[in-house]
Amino acid sequence: MKMLNILILIISFISSLAINQDGAKFCNFPKPSSTNYTNTGKVISGYNDFKMQRIILQGSPGTCNPKIPKQWNSLFTVKDGGTVANLILGVAPDGTSADISCMGSCTLKNVW
Repeated sequence: MKMLNILILIISFISSLAINQDGAKFCNFPKPSSTNYTNTGKVISGYNDFKMQRIILQGSPGTCNPKIPKQWNSLFTVKDGGTVANLILGVAPDGTSADISCMGSCTLKNVW
């Protein structure tokens, strides 16, 4: 009987680990104000408020190249002291993801 109770407990625990079907609801991602696509990264400085835009980088798959500086592959390269605020980074359909590189110190506020 004790083994049966343990088995039932294990089965109920495993079912609670089911794959999340709600995606963004699970992670509480905000709703984007708009979705924009770009093929190239940008170097930015100062304070940049993107007003909850989702930006998707449509770069080339496999752009990670150890022979070039990391920021050349980034959606945004932020100059020292810059700030990026209220931004949602998206993933292109081919799986190319976007990132942010800082040249020195930078601040990310409400970046998803």
